[in-house]
Amino acid sequence: MTDREAAVALLRQHDEIALACHVNPDGDALGSMIGLQLGLEALGKTVTPVSADGVPETLGFLPSSARVVRAASTDPGAYDLAIVLDAGELPRVGSARPAVEAAPTLIDIDHHVTAGAFGDIRILDATAAATAEIVYDLLLALGLPITLEIAECLLCGLLTDTGSFRFMNVTPRTMAVAGEMIGIGASPNTIAECVFENKSFAAQKLLGRALDSLQLSTDGRIVWAHVTAADFAAFSTTDEATDGIVNAIRAVRGADAAILFREMPTGAIRVSLRARPPVDVSVIAARFGGGGHLLAAGCSFATSLADAETTLIAAVQSQINDLPHSPTTPCGPV
Repeated sequence: MTDREAAVALLRQHDEIALACHVNPDGDALGSMIGLQLGLEALGKTVTPVSADGVPETLGFLPSSARVVRAASTDPGAYDLAIVLDAGELPRVGSARPAVEAAPTLIDIDHHVTAGAFGDIRILDATAAATAEIVYDLLLALGLPITLEIAECLLCGLLTDTGSFRFMNVTPRTMAVAGEMIGIGASPNTIAECVFENKSFAAQKLLGRALDSLQLSTDGRIVWAHVTAADFAAFSTTDEATDGIVNAIRAVRGADAAILFREMPTGAIRVSLRARPPVDVSVIAARFGGGGHLLAAGCSFATSLADAETTLIAAVQSQINDLPHSPTTPCGPV
């Protein structure tokens, strides 16, 4: 029996199910979780979807997103089964961890395949562009129809984790699944507008503040910026407003790695990393307790912003020094 077959058997057998995704959730984390929730509810299951950081405003359009909770029961008898989606490793679910660990069986569903894999059953596929692809296959294996609401959730996962189908993780399979979701009625235009073109005034001001702090390494291969606690306070906004800023940083020509540092009001430093091949930021993030993809990862520091910048940039530079740097890009000479 494969892991997916084992998961299907368990999902048919059990009725009380908890779902969780990673902190600071993106469109794939929430789209995959809610899409699976809606499918399981069609089977008559009672499902509790948990996101430690809630639902960002830009993803509030997702069907049933208002039912996502920030905390769930930690009673060992509360759930028959727990499923974690798109997390990379268990600590990435944040405060939802005690609830999912309390369940007698834990399933890990992910397209991040790292040393941090966990769970009694693991449905992992590094060839999938998004966890939404894996959830799609699981729903089909359960014999469930893909409704319009599920299609909207899964298309959101595909669209956001591929950068609107611009990233290197896109495959013919990705486009085929996306095409099916669109055929069902999900609108890529609506999703793209809600996620990428629906920023608050404060978020745009924060983007300007971050770009004003932009720095470039001497060799031009690392570019980074930061948002301070004072910046958040100045615009009366939160970390949610930084979504997408790291991609703007990554647009600097010639940079192999892009980093956004965010100083939380609590003092913690959250970090988002993006890269171009052959840099592997998932390895760097893992060194500091984080995780993610080869080309997109995150981690946190319990230090000052200055110390976090110094430490992480040195780690990135160390990896980059051992890697080749092409003087050209697909767009022409750097």
